[in-house]
Amino acid sequence: LPRPLVAPMPGLIVRVTVAAGDRVEAGQGVVAMEAMKMENELRAPAAGTVRKVHASPGAAVEKGALLIEFE
Repeated sequence: LPRPLVAPMPGLIVRVTVAAGDRVEAGQGVVAMEAMKMENELRAPAAGTVRKVHASPGAAVEKGALLIEFE
């Protein structure tokens, strides 16, 4: 079971490029977040299917916040 994607730092969600049910490959960009004036692309930890997306564009998240669950 791929581990869920969590925010590596506090920041602002800029965009989410996957939806529940989408297949993803390991290393595929799934969420872009802005932190300290830099945009960071967060990638899927492993190949799998998106179970639930918790992130939404414009949302401020804390470090460790659950962004995407995989199955």
